[in-house]
Amino acid sequence: MDTEPVDLFYSYAHEDEKLRDELDGHLALLRRKGVIRPWHDRGIVPGQQWGEAIDRELSTADLILLLVSMDFLNSDYIWGKELATAIERARRGDASVIPVLLRAVDIEDAPFAHLQGLPTDLRPVTSWPNRDEAWTDVAKGIRRAVEAIRQRWASAPPPAPPPPSAPSAPRSSDLGTAVASAPLPEEAMHSPEMARPALKMAAAEDARTDALLQRAIGAFADELAFAARIKGVEGIASGEAEGLAAALIDMPEQKRVLWVDDQPDNNRHELAALAKLQVEVVSVHSTAEALERLDADEDGFDLVVSDWDRPEPLDGAASAGLKLLGVLAARPRRPPVIFYHAEFAPALRAARRETLLRAGAFGEAVRPGELLALIRSAFASSD
Repeated sequence: MDTEPVDLFYSYAHEDEKLRDELDGHLALLRRKGVIRPWHDRGIVPGQQWGEAIDRELSTADLILLLVSMDFLNSDYIWGKELATAIERARRGDASVIPVLLRAVDIEDAPFAHLQGLPTDLRPVTSWPNRDEAWTDVAKGIRRAVEAIRQRWASAPPPAPPPPSAPSAPRSSDLGTAVASAPLPEEAMHSPEMARPALKMAAAEDARTDALLQRAIGAFADELAFAARIKGVEGIASGEAEGLAAALIDMPEQKRVLWVDDQPDNNRHELAALAKLQVEVVSVHSTAEALERLDADEDGFDLVVSDWDRPEPLDGAASAGLKLLGVLAARPRRPPVIFYHAEFAPALRAARRETLLRAGAFGEAVRPGELLALIRSAFASSD
């Protein structure tokens, strides 16, 4: 049986709505996969009591995100209601609560200061040079929290059935309350009248998720176009870019790339394109750094992307990239290695490609579209 999505609640100040919306966009991939079921107060439909709706969602959420900023800390409602409930639920252990630091602010004396927060090292989201990379880091932490929640569900004993009780006749003064709280008959729960509001809300959420994903796909295509323009090469058609994005989105797990290049800024748009789709990229500058990271990183990598040459000792290799490939080829287990280089002359590129493939590389690319197609193929080969 499929695992139920983890119910996620956003606690945030309305001044930070744009940042919440950015995070929501990055988490749309998790919602598409049925991993989370997010909720925030913009989901309150006309006619609902907003206070009751917030109380209900806050008291039943499995995961509560505190989107922390000065406006968050200055909100009387958040402090008096949402934060108090969240901290109490975290203390009881019936909800996971994660502070997400949006803007630089002193939280040393905050009631949630003891909770592990995001992004890594509590570096505020707005201070990252590339905000998509910040959100990818946050999404990675949320994935881990969701996995921990699901593991608790799997190990928890099934709840005992409630003992049967004889119904008692309601007093006339309680009649309205009794009628309102009494469970509905099974046939009523499945009637068109009862199902219609829930279906409308589900359809609205699905439409929002689709819109967020389309926005991410469009941003991915834009970054590839920027990368091609900077490198002075022909870009790929929008339909092809959308197909690449859709394939990467539908990968079963979040992917991680180790990118080795002594000038990573030259690839900033390619990196940004991957970040739009929640592919985590760790950048290093040398063969030594790459080997150290591969040995020390507990999460492992699905792919290595390397440049051809770097200013470092070659130890007899034709290039720094081939030096790295030679070391990795001697290992019993290693991720695929792709080379992203700048040899465009057809004959020279063909010779370089033959050398790389013979040495054990997965492939080589010189254009952004080629690179992303190779990355998709490499990911698929390891699933």
